[in-house]
Amino acid sequence: MEEMYMRRFLCRVRFWLAVFFACVMVAGNAGAAGAAEITENQAGATAAALDAVPVYKIYVHKVSHTLELYRDGEVYKRYGCATGMNTGDKQRPGDHRTPFSWGYIMASIPGAEPWTPSEYVPFVVDEVVYAGHWTHDFGDGKGEIAGAYGPWFISLNTGWDGIGIHGTHDENSIGTNASEGCIRLRNADVQELKDIICQVNGGIGVQVVISED
Repeated sequence: MEEMYMRRFLCRVRFWLAVFFACVMVAGNAGAAGAAEITENQAGATAAALDAVPVYKIYVHKVSHTLELYRDGEVYKRYGCATGMNTGDKQRPGDHRTPFSWGYIMASIPGAEPWTPSEYVPFVVDEVVYAGHWTHDFGDGKGEIAGAYGPWFISLNTGWDGIGIHGTHDENSIGTNASEGCIRLRNADVQELKDIICQVNGGIGVQVVISED
């Protein structure tokens, strides 16, 4: 009798153990499916967030003295600007020309060989610096000029030293060939440009194309 009861007891134990492990497997599969669904949702949210990040690109037209800011392939802002007092592509340091081709300083940009037009391999923003306290002597006998660069200097990697987009102490120069090689904007415009592009990665990496049109 005791042996029979023991067999029944062991059968019941085996049965409930089987039920228990079956429940665990079902729960595990459901959890895995849920985790997969969560991972899928997270991936979708990440992709959507990346799609929502705007892509900015700057075009500078030397002849028309215009700077255009593109957002996701469309013109977003347009500003008047001043460029180098001498026309043509930059040939050497100090020639007061605004470059539209890469210079002699080797850059870490693939394809940025000397004299490659920025139309094919764009220049890039490599630094955004507050310049409100900067001064500059333009060699015109007036000495150091306060506010010569306006509030911001947007430094460009062009293969040439010291080329950038900045403000000015002389907004009447906008629309002319007046700079030593940089691109000048009105102070309010360079402030707005800086505020916009710096929303993404602090502005670093924004592509810049300079052309002779």
